[in-house]
Amino acid sequence: MYWALAVLRTVFLVFIVGFTIRAMPVFTSVANTFDEQYARCSASLNMVMRAAWIAVAWIALETILGWILVRRRRRPTAPAAAATPPPPQG
Repeated sequence: MYWALAVLRTVFLVFIVGFTIRAMPVFTSVANTFDEQYARCSASLNMVMRAAWIAVAWIALETILGWILVRRRRRPTAPAAAATPPPPQG
């Protein structure tokens, strides 16, 4: 389970870095008008905000999965061990 989460984290990290780089306003030419400049900035900001919310959703999912794994691990196994009979003395 931990291996699968590590793989998912890696895939997500590559995705979110690529998505954020794509959203950055890297242009070789300067905008000619204010409207063009506003459109570029608005589109970039929209994508960066989407990337931020995807990252927040991922962190929430990972937190929930972590709590589930911790709670599952802490369940007592003592009743199963107590059910075995003691070795014969003699």
